[in-house]
Amino acid sequence: MHKSLVLFRLFSKLTRRYWRYIANSLWLISDRLLTSLMGLLVVAVVARYLGPSDFGLLSYTFSTALLFSVVGQLGLDGLVIREIINRPDDVPRVLGTVFTLKFAGHLLGAAGLVVYTLFTSVNSTERTMLLLAAVFIPLASLSGFFGLWFHSRVQARYNAISSSMSVLLVGLGKLGLVWMGFTVIAFAAANVVQVLIGVALSLRFYKRQKGPPLSQWRFSPALARLLLAESWLLFVGSIFGLIYLKIDVMMLRWLAGPAEVGRYAVAATLSEAAYFIPAALVASVFPKLIETAKADQDLFNRQFQTVFDILWLAGLGMIATMYLLGGPLIRFLFGVEYGPSVPILMVHVLSAPFLFMRIAFTRWTIIGGGATFFVLTEGLGALTNVAFNFLLIPHYGSVGAAFATLLSYATATYLTLAIPRRTRPIFVMMSRSAFMPWRTPKDFFDYARRSAHA
Repeated sequence: MHKSLVLFRLFSKLTRRYWRYIANSLWLISDRLLTSLMGLLVVAVVARYLGPSDFGLLSYTFSTALLFSVVGQLGLDGLVIREIINRPDDVPRVLGTVFTLKFAGHLLGAAGLVVYTLFTSVNSTERTMLLLAAVFIPLASLSGFFGLWFHSRVQARYNAISSSMSVLLVGLGKLGLVWMGFTVIAFAAANVVQVLIGVALSLRFYKRQKGPPLSQWRFSPALARLLLAESWLLFVGSIFGLIYLKIDVMMLRWLAGPAEVGRYAVAATLSEAAYFIPAALVASVFPKLIETAKADQDLFNRQFQTVFDILWLAGLGMIATMYLLGGPLIRFLFGVEYGPSVPILMVHVLSAPFLFMRIAFTRWTIIGGGATFFVLTEGLGALTNVAFNFLLIPHYGSVGAAFATLLSYATATYLTLAIPRRTRPIFVMMSRSAFMPWRTPKDFFDYARRSAHA
């Protein structure tokens, strides 16, 4: 009884202290849960309707768009949150500068995709879909940019509502396209409409929350040079990161055909169904981690260890869930035509713990100034993925691509961190989470007690 009372008091005190971050996480998770469930339903219906070949073509099209959109990332996403927090009196200049840089980069990425389309598309359908994906790139950058502002103010619920509403509306539209018998091109166009709705809603919420008026945004060449000087390594790392996240789809398209892409996309959709949970948690606590890193490094390290512990256990939970339910879910949702996706899923989901902890490590590189290590790990991950894809896809198809993904995640997220001296403490933290999971509840209770009495 005494312990129960102590735990209740600790929980109450911590909840009051960190309510903004808890509420922000709950909004993010509920939004992503809704959009994931709706997205999974729509993907299942669309995949059944289109079949593996056309569904694979649709997946290839927008995976290619994501690869080209990396030009607009510029490694600035984490930095803009940090700058808004650290420069509260200079937000319009920060927003105007970062927006100009990112939007120009996304326009350049869209132009690159157009050139790629002209040289590689094999028929008019593929060409049209890739050109629609090129339109998608700069529009997506607008929606994502307002989301960064909401995250910096721990107001993710507004971005969450925008995302949920756009997914819901366009999801219903896609079900209508299936009912009316439209071709695969219509579904590519629907993705563009979805991001347009998201942009409009995000802008509306931004204005309602009295964000700095767009007319006050100012581009500062000096701030742009300062940010780019710090972010260029993160930008290079982002390129490597997207390569080993999405290059498997492109390589499957050219080495095995669209049908293999479709089966792989179904497996990846289920494997990645819960990836929003760690992303939401880390995004919500990121502003708090920035503040802690400046005030108390020991506390910061303890908080990060707790984050790794939670993410690793969440990854193991994802693996257990998919091994129990993945096969029946694929056969029930997508049909027997996608039966070959089951072994792909069983391999692909093993990457979950590494990818979950990767999300936290990326934030550490931003807070701790470890951009060089970020590039090193992402580069080795990309190299590993491309090499194993070339080696395995011709012999094992989509299962080989899943193995390549697993090996690249393990390399980039975990193994390479043991090499540089600066990242070895992170390697040790991850090792504690991976090899001593039984210590997590005790450590979390001790940390909670210290925090409550602080």
